[in-house]
Amino acid sequence: MNFNLERIGINTEERYECIYTTIDNEGNKNSAAIGLKYFGDDNVGCRIFEGSKTLDNIKNTKRYVVNITQDPLIFTKSTIGKLPEEYYTDDEDIAILKDAGSYIIVNVVDIQEQKPENTPIDNDQSIYIIKGKIEEVIVNDENIKAFNRGLSGLIECLVNFSRYQIVDDEKRAVYMERVIENNRMIGKIGDEKTKKAMETVKKEYEKN
Repeated sequence: MNFNLERIGINTEERYECIYTTIDNEGNKNSAAIGLKYFGDDNVGCRIFEGSKTLDNIKNTKRYVVNITQDPLIFTKSTIGKLPEEYYTDDEDIAILKDAGSYIIVNVVDIQEQKPENTPIDNDQSIYIIKGKIEEVIVNDENIKAFNRGLSGLIECLVNFSRYQIVDDEKRAVYMERVIENNRMIGKIGDEKTKKAMETVKKEYEKN
C-alpha cells in the first residue's frame, strides 16, 4: 500500500526524531525517542541499540507506533525516566500518545543485528536494524510536522556563530568542531534547504 507521509512532514532519504511507543505482553506501555527513516510506499525503518525496552517489546509483539509530536516534555520524559500513563490513550492492546499530532502504526517485517564493531558509535552494544510496513496513518493535527534533527544542528551552529568572534581560541575550536560534526550529520539526514543553509554557515565560519 502507498502512503503519502509528506502530509505530516516526512520525506524519503531524511531522518526524523519521533516518539516510538510499544507495549509488552503484560500490557505495560513504553515510549522512547528514536529516529525514523521513510523509504517510500509503506516502508519504514529504524535503528535501536540492544538493551532497550522498546527493542524488547518490538521483538515480542512485532508492532510499534511512531508518534509525531514536538512536545519537549514528551521527548525528555521518554528519554529520562518513564512517560506517565496519563500521556497514553486508553487502548489496552496498543500504546499511542494521547496528544500526538499524528501517529503511524507499523508492523515489523525484519530485524537484523549489527555487531558492535560495525556500528558508528564506539561501544560494546549491537544495533538492531528494524524494517517495517505501515499498517495505518492517523492525522489528528496537520500543523504538527515530524521534526528533522538536522534543523537542530543548524540552529546550534547559528547560535554559536553569533558568539564566534568574541570568544577565545579554545572556545572557537569547540565551535568549529560542532560545525564539522553538524555538517556531517546534516549531509546524511537533512533536507535540501538545511544542507544549503549549513553550507553557507560553514563557509562563514571558515572566513573568520
